Amino acid sequence: MNGKRRIRALVMATLAGTLCWSGGTASAHVPATVTSAAAITCVGTSFSGTLGVNQAICNSGYSVTMQDNGDLVLRRSNGSACYASGTRAPGDASATFVFHAAAPPTVDINSVSQGRVGRIVGAHNVTGLGTNASVNNRGEFYVGYKKIGYC
Repeated sequence: MNGKRRIRALVMATLAGTLCWSGGTASAHVPATVTSAAAITCVGTSFSGTLGVNQAICNSGYSVTMQDNGDLVLRRSNGSACYASGTRAPGDASATFVFHAAAPPTVDINSVSQGRVGRIVGAHNVTGLGTNASVNNRGEFYVGYKKIGYC
């Protein structure tokens, strides 16, 4: 299997919720948002703590992954990206949900070596406080009650 097919197969398998390792690295023809062929771990449909590198929240063929290039990306099961945070950091980045009772909840993109490299601001609603970041079965990524991106 050539490099491009191997990467595509890996993306398809990881977005389906299985763990894979291709044993290779991305070629120059792979989109910039895919930086390596590391295994992705799905931790559920939401998070209220921290997503580390190559961890994702997944639901019905959609995933929000903290990539090893520091970008938080929503993807369809076919591998196409629907939303990206646009953040860049070395392989030590993470996405942390931060609850604020008196302000909107956020997801902070942090790097051990660079500090905070980005912030995604969510929202509370009239009837409740937003307590996590989630992806639903329609491909919508929420921080609290604010839709951040969708497929």
